[in-house]
Amino acid sequence: MIKHYVEFFYPGIFFSESSSREVAERVPRGEFPDGSFGCRFFDREAVKGDHDDWLYGSPFNYSGIYYRGGTDYTLKEVKAFFPNEDILISNMEANGYEKVIKTSMGNWQPFTDKDTILY
Repeated sequence: MIKHYVEFFYPGIFFSESSSREVAERVPRGEFPDGSFGCRFFDREAVKGDHDDWLYGSPFNYSGIYYRGGTDYTLKEVKAFFPNEDILISNMEANGYEKVIKTSMGNWQPFTDKDTILY
């Protein structure tokens, strides 16, 4: 059986923190826990074991990230609007990020064609 999950993202010191929970369907509802800037969906295969316990496979079928507001910027826009963001600009260039988003929580994240800003 395939089970669906939502993973919520929170600002962290070096990397984003996250939490996940099972959901009935992979539909963004725009409801985010306090402090969360976005979420994505993934699936896991679940099989009932010999002792009525559940065995779970590795996550797969990841969605893009659904952001709770924010603004996306190209590298050219970041250089124009945020010229003092040297580390961000360097990271975008080194990692080949075409776009980033300044989230509703004020942190920066890579932004891809699969990602969506909800509001």
